[in-house]
Amino acid sequence: MATNRAPFTILLAEDNPGDVFLVRRALEKQGLAVNLIVVEDGQAALRFMEKADTDPAFDCPDLVLLDLNLPRATGSRVLTRIRQSRRCEATPIIIITSSDSPLDRENSANLGATDYFQKPGDLAGFMQLGRIVRDALGQKAAANQA
Repeated sequence: MATNRAPFTILLAEDNPGDVFLVRRALEKQGLAVNLIVVEDGQAALRFMEKADTDPAFDCPDLVLLDLNLPRATGSRVLTRIRQSRRCEATPIIIITSSDSPLDRENSANLGATDYFQKPGDLAGFMQLGRIVRDALGQKAAANQA
């Protein structure tokens, strides 16, 4: 079943090109045909969300992959902004970070993160992100059909 348009749009806020590559690879390994929009800093993510809130022709992403340690605005600030969005507040948000701090996990959950993925040190571990994204998108699709 081939389509010209990917069924899902994912916003990836990540400043490390190597991690962007690994995210793409993890999604491909799961066979996920997605429109991946990459922003490299927190300010760009905030601008993206502002446009989603103010331009009716601009769709909210189906899912956000959000690094906590972004330049120009933290991932926590972006997470807070998305949860305050008039149109995108229910968008699933998966934190992807190298931090294993219990405080970061708790803070992310309190701010409304859907899931927390600690970037592992090996390729096989990183590929697990694709399964997590696939499951989150499946839940979103099921909720939209209900």
